[in-house]
Formats: sequence, structure tokens, C-alpha cells
Amino acid sequence: MITYQLSVTQGFPLPCTEDIWNEIIDRPAVKNICDQIAALDPAAPDFNDRKQALKRRLPIIIPHARAFVNNKRVSADAIPSGLAMLDVDHVDNPREWFEAIDKQLLSDNKIYLVAITASGHGIRIIGERLERESIEAAQLRMATALNITEYDAVTKDLARASYVVPRDYILWIYAAGLFSEEDRPDLRELPALPPHQEVSSIATESDSDTGTAGLSYRGIPYADIVQQLMLSIGAADGAEQGERNTVYFTLANYMRYICDFNVDLLLQVLPTFGLSEPERRQVIASAIGRPRKGYLPTVLQSAIAICERECSALGGIPPMAKSTDLALPELPRLLKLVCRRLPEDYRPAMVIASLPILGTLATRIRFEYLDRQEQSLSFFSCITAPAASGKSFIRKPLDLLLTPINEQDAIEREKEQAYKDKLRASKNSKNQPEDPHACPRNNGVAISIAKLLQLLTYAEGKHLIGIGEEMDTLVKSERAGVWSQKSDIYRLAFDNAEYGQAYMSDASFNAHIKVYYNLLLTGTPNSMKRFFKDLENGLATRVCFAQLPDTSFTEIPVFAPYTEAERAEIIRWARQLDAEQGTIVCPQLSQTIANWLEAKRQQAIDADSHAMDTLRRRAGVIGFRAGMLCYLLENRKFTKTVGQFAEWVAEYVFRNQMELWGDQLEQELTGALDIFSGERGSATSLLELLPAEFSNADLIKLRARKGQSVKGSAISMVLNRWRGNGKIEKLSDTRWKKL
Repeated sequence: MITYQLSVTQGFPLPCTEDIWNEIIDRPAVKNICDQIAALDPAAPDFNDRKQALKRRLPIIIPHARAFVNNKRVSADAIPSGLAMLDVDHVDNPREWFEAIDKQLLSDNKIYLVAITASGHGIRIIGERLERESIEAAQLRMATALNITEYDAVTKDLARASYVVPRDYILWIYAAGLFSEEDRPDLRELPALPPHQEVSSIATESDSDTGTAGLSYRGIPYADIVQQLMLSIGAADGAEQGERNTVYFTLANYMRYICDFNVDLLLQVLPTFGLSEPERRQVIASAIGRPRKGYLPTVLQSAIAICERECSALGGIPPMAKSTDLALPELPRLLKLVCRRLPEDYRPAMVIASLPILGTLATRIRFEYLDRQEQSLSFFSCITAPAASGKSFIRKPLDLLLTPINEQDAIEREKEQAYKDKLRASKNSKNQPEDPHACPRNNGVAISIAKLLQLLTYAEGKHLIGIGEEMDTLVKSERAGVWSQKSDIYRLAFDNAEYGQAYMSDASFNAHIKVYYNLLLTGTPNSMKRFFKDLENGLATRVCFAQLPDTSFTEIPVFAPYTEAERAEIIRWARQLDAEQGTIVCPQLSQTIANWLEAKRQQAIDADSHAMDTLRRRAGVIGFRAGMLCYLLENRKFTKTVGQFAEWVAEYVFRNQMELWGDQLEQELTGALDIFSGERGSATSLLELLPAEFSNADLIKLRARKGQSVKGSAISMVLNRWRGNGKIEKLSDTRWKKL
């Protein structure tokens, strides 16, 4: 059994059955992406960047692992699959190469898959590892059998990913072997070690024999770090005859950085693998003599961080505060009414769900943001909760708020139906009826691109509203092949940017317009992950997320009905918003959001978090729009309620964004390893964790723990940023003081 994942940046590893495999390789999106890669011009200056960007959108399989203990694609948490993957790059014609080989060799060597890589110019081979055979040894055996002289020697990590390719890229497959759920030989109880192989110093009983007892790096036993390194390089079971020198050299090459490049210390902390002392000294000398990096290698950083997480007192650094810890502020009268009959835990989600509706009602309102660009009350909201937890509670309050729009839509639909009737009646007549440009604004989410564009055109700058009470409805439209365009439209709608299409056919609707569209979705967490699976396209970072409490094993929540007076007042407020128009200005609100953004900027600097810096900007825009909405509900006065409400929405959106997407976005923006904390959305202040006076080395250690770069340029950039913002002062070339 192998594992698979939505992409290298999204989702988490799941078991890949034969049925799942067949579904993935037959996805139109997979074929489309690989076709786009094949069509790229290799001579173009941005060829590699474009190719890599396309590949990152593909699903992946992880052939070396059958599961991951913590659902994260980290080598240390991998349970080996018993398979080995061989990558062969720069093959001019993979199909010709495959035709030329003896197919019997594939069966003889238990090779279960041969496929063309996503680049179109490589071969991917997956086969079974024999009993007590390491990944490297299996790769060498398969390469030798197939007369392959050059291959990617770094493809040995247990978490190594392989991009999924379409079915026609697969040259050979033996599914019964590839998807077998039986234990592979190397997963069963291993036989005794061969007579001449010593027990590794990683074993507890052998520590005293090898002299490693008590030896540690930053409080971590060297033996633990060596063990993590061996897992990372695919040698968790030790080194066999024929590969002992290679494995020993690899360990020495990494461990030299934290052993002061000292031969005698390395002799003590490294396992012997049955090599004589003169042999080991010679290998260590060769490793120490290699060119040195100015920072700890990433593989070593990862091993240290994993060990620290398990044994260090700092391993449980608390994450950023969650949205559920954020108390609701004083609400404007309308939202008080809307939330009055709801359980307290449901009120924040009700507020977030109301924003797109209220923004659509006040569609004629315009204002300038901090950047002096004109904006409208555009909102995307997504309410998630487990199945049968009461997501439909939003329906009755929203129906009341939608009253003015639904009344107008009834008239527009009558006009639309009358036009269709006249059109049918005069089908063969020269005198065709005039299109009344009917425009119902509440149309759900299952709407074609052409119809959506037509309605956006007819709306003449008024917002349309899409409400999807089952997010999987949109997921299905993605499978139908229309999602890429809808995704573009939704993204543009956040900033009311222009979208257009032009076709030769008169049957299609041609337009080029500004997009005014608000969206409200509800669904389960799993449907949310399926819908927002591509973080790179930016849609997820424009959405106000709200997560309902888990009601498992609890009593059914009670949603009391509104009184007639409350219903009438809610509708009156809705009609009042529907009548609002013009440009509004509120400098006090601008200052409030500017202050919030600056506080978050400082927090992002302290944490050195690019994800925080990115998400604060979008959350600030959303908070400002919510404040403008509240300003209208407060009779166009800046009150304490307006400022608090704007800050609350910005903070609530920001915390949910960080919790849901922070880790993933940070990894995409910086390549940071996801190994620092088991908590999601962690953005702990690095500066806060440092002592009052600290050295460059202290910062390097802390960043290494978080899996961030410790290159000299990265360290200098962080220190300069802190110094430039008045957070630290220089004591010497390598020492600093917090202010």
C-alpha cells in the first residue's frame, strides 16, 4: 500500500487504493496540467518556473510510505511501504526506452510501475524492496537490472513525493503488487543481524559500549539525532554489506556540523556498522574535508527539530490565539436582533454569514480604502461544521434579511418568463420581442458562466448574491470542468475587478464588466478542503471562515423562533440598507484599521511569518468593509460599536485564516519545514522566545527549531528588520539586546 495527497502543499497523506489510483490518473485536470507542461517552450527564460508551478498543482503519491503516524508528510513519522522508487531524468524518448528493454526483467525484479514523469522527459520506476534491503540498495538493484547508469540518487527519503500523471503516461503496471495490503518483507519482524555486523550505537544497550552515553547536542542525545537522520536517508534498519561505507559517510557528512568537525567525537557518536576503526577514521576524514555550508543542512535541521519537539521543554510553544477565544463585541441593533434567538456559540458564525447578504443589500454604497482605491461591500463567507450539526440555522435569519432582494427578484423573474414566452411565440417572426434585461440577483451557485456574465451585465453595478448550502455543489461543478472560470470570477469579485469573455458564436454571451458578486457557502470541513484545495489561486485567502462548534454527543441546539415584532424590525432594517446609496467617508474607521494592521505587522515581524503578513492585509480589507457596513447601521455615525466591530471582524477572519491555512501558506511562501509545532496556524513570536540579550547563534537555533532557513542572508534580514523597527539594538557584531 502507498499513500497519496491532494498536492505537495495541500491535504495530508491518505491510503491510496487501486480504485483511488484509477480515479486520480483519469482526472481531466491531471491530463490537462500534463498537456500544459508538454506544450511549454523549453527555450523560454521562465520555462522551469512555469513547469514547476504546473507540477505543484498535480496530486502526489508517496511510494515509500504506507502511512504517516501524525498525518504529516514527514520522514520521521513514516511507516515504510516496502517499495522503492527510482527516478531517471533526462530521457529524450521514454517510450522508445521502454520498448527497448526486456519486459521479463520487470517481473524478475518485482517492478510494479514504470511511468513517464510529469515533465515528459523522465522515467519513474517503483518496485518492491527485498528482505532487509534499503531503499538505496533496491534502487541500485533495479537500475543495474535495467542497465540504467545514471539516476537521481537523492530519491531515498521515506516522504519523497511523486507527481501523479495521466493514464497514457503509464508504460507498465502490476496493480496487485503496487496496491497489496500485505506486509512487505522489511515490515515483518526482522531476522537476527548477520554474524559480522555490530549492533548500532543507537540501541540503548550499546551506548555504554560505544561511549555515546551522556554525549548530547543542546541537550539532545547524539544517538537520537543519528536515528532521525537514518530514518531520513532510508537506512533505519542499519547498513548492509556493500553499503556500509556509503551510509557511514552520509551520516558523518551531516553530523560533522554539530560535532565541531572533530574526528574523535564523530567516532564516538556514529554507529560502527561493523567497520574497523581505521576505515571509519578514513571515511570521517573524507567527510570533514568536503566543502562546508555556512548553515546546518536542512535534513539535519529537520532531525534536530523533531528530536527537540519530543524531549525539549520548549517543544510545546503555544500557538496563536484561536478565533473561538474571541468574544463578540457590542453589535449594531440589526445584528443583535439576528443573533438574539441563537445559542451563544452560533452567534459569531451568524454574523459572518450575514455579511454577504448585508453587503448585497447596500450594493449602491462606495468608499475608499486606505490605499485610496474605491471599494464596495463585497464579502465571501464560508460556514463549516460537521454533518448534522445545525448549519441550516442560518436559513431563517437570512430569509428575513433577503426580503427586499427576493421581492425584487420575483418581479424580475416574471419579466424574464414573459420574455421567454414571447420569444417562443415569435420564433419564426421577423419582429422579435425586446429583451427586458431582467436580472434576479439571488440565483444560487449552480449557474453557468454565460448566465452569470449576463446577469452581472444586466445588474449594472449591483451585487449578485450566491448562496450554496452544500459546498459539494460547487465541487461537482469543478469536476464538470467549469470551475477554473468561476474561480477566476470569484477572485476578481473580491476587488470588483473586470472580467470578460468573447466568443465567435452568437449563442454565447460576450461581455467585459466589473464583477460585483457576493458569496455565502456552508458545508462540512471535508467539503471545504475539497473546495479550497488550491491555496495558490488566492481564493481561500479572500474568504471569511467561521467554524461552528462540534455538537457530537451533545443535546440538540435550540434555535428559538423570532417574534413577529422582531421579524418586522429585521425586515425594516433590510429595507433601509437596500435604500442606501452614495459614497461614504469615515476617517476614524480608517485609523482604526490602520492601527490594527500595524499591530499585526509588528506581530508578523516578531514571528518572522510571511503568512501572517499576507493574511493580515486581506483581513484588514474585510474588517474595513465590515466597519463601513456597521457605520451605515449606526446611522452613518462613527461610534464605539463601529470601531470594535471592524476590529473584531478583521481579527476573527485573520485567526481563522491562520488556523486553517497559515502553516501551508508559510511553507509555500518561504519553504519552511512544517515541523515546529503540532498546532495548526502557529505563529509564535521568535523575538519573544529569545532572551533579553541574545546572539546570532540563539536566533539560528530558534529558527532551526521552526524549520526556517538559517542561511546567513536570512538571519541578517530578520535582524535588520527587527533593528529597523526599533525592536533590538546592536551590542556587538554577533550580540543584540531587545528593546
